[in-house]
Parts: sequence; structure tokens; C-alpha cells
Amino acid sequence: MKIFDPKRHLPVGWDWENTQAKLFLWHGLSTMTLIGFLDGYIDARSLLYNLVPGPTGTYIRELDPTRTILPFWDLLGGAPLWGLWIFLAVMPLLIWRYYRFHTQGTMAVYTMRRLPDRWEYHRRCWTQPILSAIVELILYAILVGLCWLIWYFATPAPCRPF
Repeated sequence: MKIFDPKRHLPVGWDWENTQAKLFLWHGLSTMTLIGFLDGYIDARSLLYNLVPGPTGTYIRELDPTRTILPFWDLLGGAPLWGLWIFLAVMPLLIWRYYRFHTQGTMAVYTMRRLPDRWEYHRRCWTQPILSAIVELILYAILVGLCWLIWYFATPAPCRPF
């Protein structure tokens, strides 16, 4: 059984550990979507309540069923989804950088073009950026699904817009 070796899908001599650290950092920044959504959701949910005087002179939060929370996509629109678009825009630049890496220093491009597998050169330039983009899209889909679950189950039923 073959184990996936990421170094076989990067330009020869490329620093995989540095690339891996940067990708994990970027994927970690994707959680900013969840934090941005929660910030807007907490504000929108607090507007569903009225403060009424309590028996001891304090105020009690009371749900006002005539109010509705913002629709999910309006709340999510305030979240920083720009990270996904920036990440996807950077991937073609990374592919270009991988091609340029082969033509600098050792000029490995000539060796890569003489290999029996003529697609090896292109595979080493395209595989990692495409896989990273797919992972990022899956991560964002999971985060949007998690945000929807929070919106649906944490909002009182009479206050949902449908």
C-alpha cells in the first residue's frame, strides 16, 4: 500500500515543511468565518429580547415573539468570507511560482521534461494548489453548515423568519 508522500507532488527541492505550516495557518484563519458569524448572530439574537423590570429591582430578559431574527444568509454575509476568495485567487500565483521554481537555480525543468512520465512536471506544479483549494472549499462548506446549525437551533422557534 502506497502512503501519500506530499514531496512527490511538489517541485524538486521545495521546502514542504514551510509550505505545510503556511497552509495550516491559512486553513486555521478560515475559522474567522465562524467567529464573524457568531459576532453578528449574538447581536441579532440579543435584539429578540426586551428588558422588563424584575421583582427585586433588577431587569429580566423576556423574549418578544413578535420580533424575528435576520435570515441566515444576511447574518452570514457579515462574516469574513473574503478569506476563501483570497485563498482561491492566490492558488494560480502559487502554481506560477512552482513553475518558476523549476527554472531557477538547478534548472530542474530540463530534467523534468526528460522523464518517462511527461506529466510529472505539470503534476508537481498543479497537485498541491488544487488539493489545497479543495480542502479549503470543504472547510468552508463545513463552517457554513455549522453556522446554519447554530442559527437554526439557537434561535427560539417563534423568532425564526419562516
